[in-house]
Amino acid sequence: MRFDRDIHKKYRRSVEDAFDTILDKGTDLQKEIAKHILKSDMLVRVRPVSEINASGITGLIDPDSTNEKIEEERLGLREALGEIYIAIAEETIDTGGQRGCEGTFVHEGRHAYDFARTIESFSNADVNPLSIFDPTLYELELEAHKIAGDYMLCIDKPEYIDEGIGLMILGRNESGPCFVSHEGIHKRLCDSYGLAPDGNQGPRASELLGLRPK
Repeated sequence: MRFDRDIHKKYRRSVEDAFDTILDKGTDLQKEIAKHILKSDMLVRVRPVSEINASGITGLIDPDSTNEKIEEERLGLREALGEIYIAIAEETIDTGGQRGCEGTFVHEGRHAYDFARTIESFSNADVNPLSIFDPTLYELELEAHKIAGDYMLCIDKPEYIDEGIGLMILGRNESGPCFVSHEGIHKRLCDSYGLAPDGNQGPRASELLGLRPK
């Protein structure tokens, strides 16, 4: 993992601390994704929310360069992660603190992981055409919301749980523990994203990234 230039030390420290916590307290999958990111050249940016219009976003550093590599090379997962950036909003860290930073990198880290899998599969399509991985936006967001909910349950602190319930990612029975609410996530994706499993699933990852087939 590498940082963009001119990132304030407090933001860099917050991101590094977030990954330390994910590696310490996350699920096996969350730890696996974090390790891949840390051992790759994935780029971390910190920008004002007015610039990225979200708490965090994930995309390609240079789509033309990535498409050239897909055409000419066979990329592994970590090489593919080096084509990707995650940008986190300054306000996410300033307002949400470590909870906001951790949550963003769990959610966006899942996007980065899935985008890297897409890039890897496209670069190997000439030798393994049946293994193309190209999920829809609905599938991408479903997995990112589920992994975020799993993380909230791992940390199990009131502020994490309350946020999860407020976002409909977590549910709570009257007498039982909290759980990842698949019904709540589906409703959130429908209401906030306009996506549905049996209807509009949105563009595929390759369309979102502007990838061309090999």
